[in-house]
Amino acid sequence: MFKKSLLIGVVALACLALPALAQEPAAATATNAGVRWGALSAAFLLGIAAAAGAMAQGRATSSAAEAMSRNPGAAGPIRLMTIIGLALIESLVLYALLIASQVSKL
Repeated sequence: MFKKSLLIGVVALACLALPALAQEPAAATATNAGVRWGALSAAFLLGIAAAAGAMAQGRATSSAAEAMSRNPGAAGPIRLMTIIGLALIESLVLYALLIASQVSKL
């Protein structure tokens, strides 16, 4: 019980100490004025593309494994189509990276 209350106290102290570590913002210059919306939108684009690509690859792989377990005779063509599909899914994520690199310059 003592360890739990000590841990809660340390976490609460750390949370209360965070505002003390805040710094004053630097003086805005001509090159550093405002929010860089291009970089923010590029980060959002990459996050969504990576998450969607990972979910699609997982779903395709699990469906292929299920199909191969139901029909072992068709494992070769299923494996080939799965590899082609995974390559196309990955290419969409790479296209998102290319677009994000162009958007981040805005």
